[in-house]
Amino acid sequence: MKRGALGLLLQLAVSVLLLVLLARRVPLAGTLAAFQRVQPTTLAAALLLSLVAYWGRAWRWAAFLARAGVKLPAHTAYVLTLAGTAYGLVTPGRVGEFARVLHMPLPRSRTLPSVIWDRVGDVILLEVMSAPAFMAIPAWRGTIFGVYLAVVAATVALIAALDRPQFAAALGRLVPPLAPRLAKWTEHSAGMLGSSAFRNGLASGVFFYVFIYAGAWLLVRDLAPQTSPLLLLGFPIIPLLGNLPIAFGGLGLREQVSASLFGSFGAGAAVGPAFSLLWFAAATLVPGLLGLALAATPWARLRPALEAP
Repeated sequence: MKRGALGLLLQLAVSVLLLVLLARRVPLAGTLAAFQRVQPTTLAAALLLSLVAYWGRAWRWAAFLARAGVKLPAHTAYVLTLAGTAYGLVTPGRVGEFARVLHMPLPRSRTLPSVIWDRVGDVILLEVMSAPAFMAIPAWRGTIFGVYLAVVAATVALIAALDRPQFAAALGRLVPPLAPRLAKWTEHSAGMLGSSAFRNGLASGVFFYVFIYAGAWLLVRDLAPQTSPLLLLGFPIIPLLGNLPIAFGGLGLREQVSASLFGSFGAGAAVGPAFSLLWFAAATLVPGLLGLALAATPWARLRPALEAP
């Protein structure tokens, strides 16, 4: 069996195991009852807000591309961002999102750093926004907090390696065949952290999460009407930990985190999985499928302009 297929099977097994463990501690009847409280108009509104939100991610990616001298039309960036979301559904840690550059007939040395920094910027925002939740939820200052700190430490190390040219140079000396590619990487990636493109990218990311969380809160109002607005503090933790590359598309892991979050705020652990699945459908699954459908249209096939970085 190929390594990729084996990894996929292991992720599926982890997802099934997590769902089984969740079913043993969360009453299924409570989750089904929560589903029935959500109005179709609420789902439609959450989806609409999600589609608006993705313009923020598209703007961020376009800003990173522009720093490398690639001018991508806004509508093409939007469609490919949605398509990348679909590719990320079936890959560990959503790395499939990087595949959107395959739609662009340009050198990977110019396009690949943009999607990697796009993902890094997203993780940074989630980590910053997750911090207040650990102040509001004392019960989470144990194992979950330890996992959070480990993710933050890994992100800091990754940023240092991506942003500092000396890291690429040192790796090139250790592995000489990689030196030419690493030099190309440095040309379009070094110094990104302090650039105006990265600052603009963070602002665009905030735009994305404002609309995404607005849609999520509409779902919560139907699922658990009496829930405290403080529950919003925990929303960033769901995608941050739910995207760890251990389960298939995060299935099962997101639901475990959501059950803990809703239980901690007195909304009922059974409501958590219902919220997680509905939010996933409105904010990820449907936009991703829409992106796949549009990826075959001229909106995604326009040739980006190549300029001096």
